[in-house]
Amino acid sequence: MPTADRGLTVSGLSAQAGSFTLGPVSLGIPADRVLVVLGPSGAGKTMLLETIAGLRPQQAGQISLAGTDITGLPPERRRIGLVFQDAALFPHLTVKENVRFGPRALRATSPDGSDDLLRQLGIEHLADRSPRSLSGGERQRVALARALAIQPGLLLLDEPLSALDQPTREDMRSLLQRLLTELEIPAAHITHDRDEALSIGDDLAVIVGGQLRQAGPAATVAAEPADPDVARLLGWSELGHGTAGGGTARIGQLAFGDAVAAGLHGSVQVFYRPEDIQLSPRTGETPADAVLDAHVERIVHTRPLARVSLGCDPPIAALMLHRDIDRLQLTAGDRVQVSLPPGSLRVFPAG
Repeated sequence: MPTADRGLTVSGLSAQAGSFTLGPVSLGIPADRVLVVLGPSGAGKTMLLETIAGLRPQQAGQISLAGTDITGLPPERRRIGLVFQDAALFPHLTVKENVRFGPRALRATSPDGSDDLLRQLGIEHLADRSPRSLSGGERQRVALARALAIQPGLLLLDEPLSALDQPTREDMRSLLQRLLTELEIPAAHITHDRDEALSIGDDLAVIVGGQLRQAGPAATVAAEPADPDVARLLGWSELGHGTAGGGTARIGQLAFGDAVAAGLHGSVQVFYRPEDIQLSPRTGETPADAVLDAHVERIVHTRPLARVSLGCDPPIAALMLHRDIDRLQLTAGDRVQVSLPPGSLRVFPAG
């Protein structure tokens, strides 16, 4: 079956929980792609996955998987693998029994492949252990093996890394990147962590307040956010409010032209990418467009990038490599020129 025919298609999906409404949401996941659903807490991300899985009733819309309408099917007949934030393992079963539970419940006639899955996920040595004796990362590996044991047509992951410590989260992120690349089924991974979203996802869907704000290839959405909420979620910083007209926008002492302000008039909101800011020694000449004179207020040596707070109009904070700070010999009080490349700026109509 061609890859496109094994994908997921969601059309006009909506659901309700009290006064909160999700949707309508329309999106698709080809079988060879991983969709990451990004949004703040309470945005409706988990609600979307639960509705697709059949765990929550929908008000409207259609769900199609591998060319089959599964909208009215109960969860156990949708053949969807689920991994939750808390792993949700059966405490009275061993690791291997947890992995075998799905195929046995479905009365699968083919071998369940549990031994291969345990080996693939590096947990074969835990087969006879109780879930209570496992670490958080180990439990999530077991949950992932259990979800894959039913040979699902779709894999849904509901913030499976959010409860893990940083080193374990990074290990699991690498595992998921590898595993999801190898799988030939559509997968949806939800998170509120933009680094996780951009490292795991081929495609990105951003949900805010129950509404799908933007969807597309992850790199495109990250570089071209559709509105201020999407920009903030993807790491853009707000420069402030300014005015635009005649192909030029101005905020404080900063002016920039057609490359970012074309077609805009009146009050605008300006956003920038802190990691794209370029600093250089002050020349004493009149700054060009998108260049400001500034002084270094503070340097915070966070890792992997240091945060440099700059006194200028408007105020700016740059994220810089430590070697660039050393090369420029930057210290608090230094005078510098700040350059904002056109690609590091996004301008939206205010309000």
